[in-house]
Amino acid sequence: MKKTLLSLLFIFSLSSAYTQQQSNIQIAYNALKSKSYDIAILNYSKVIDVKVDYAPAYYGRAIAYYHQQDYKQALLDFNKAVQLDKNLKDVFYSRGLCNLQLNNLSRAIEDFTEYLKENPKSADALYARANAYYFGEQDDAALADYNSAITINNSYANGYYGRALINKIRKNNDAALRDFDKYIELAGKNSPLAPEVDRLIKEILQAE
Repeated sequence: MKKTLLSLLFIFSLSSAYTQQQSNIQIAYNALKSKSYDIAILNYSKVIDVKVDYAPAYYGRAIAYYHQQDYKQALLDFNKAVQLDKNLKDVFYSRGLCNLQLNNLSRAIEDFTEYLKENPKSADALYARANAYYFGEQDDAALADYNSAITINNSYANGYYGRALINKIRKNNDAALRDFDKYIELAGKNSPLAPEVDRLIKEILQAE
């Protein structure tokens, strides 16, 4: 009888621990969606404390750190997630963005390239890789990716913005102005980049 009670207690403890773990995962996920990043980090950490090889928890916590602009900590968690499970959806794209923020340009390019193997029509990934090329002064490669992003989605405003920057650098001013205008047409005058676009347009016009 005593052994039976102990066995039941053990089974109950396992069940309770599993329920708590699932609860922490759900709380963390909901917090991430609602942009409550501190809560997400706290609960993903609880999950990791119990199951140190659970890749999605590292990935979720990395995203929370990324949005808090703690890019170094985010990168550590992205790396751990990739180490544990290379098949996590979007992990290479997310880590690429993190590497881009840390100016790890070659690593960012590698990550975006890896992501694009499975998602060749991702305009976002092409744009992000183009930015990495652009910041690394690889203008031909950047232009190719900006063009590809636009080809895939001709309403992709950021692609026109990026291509306009390259055209401006190369003093292809008419092409740059067309692309800046297209960006404003698609993204609107209240978009985050609109003030910078206006400044660059004025700069081109004043130079002519």
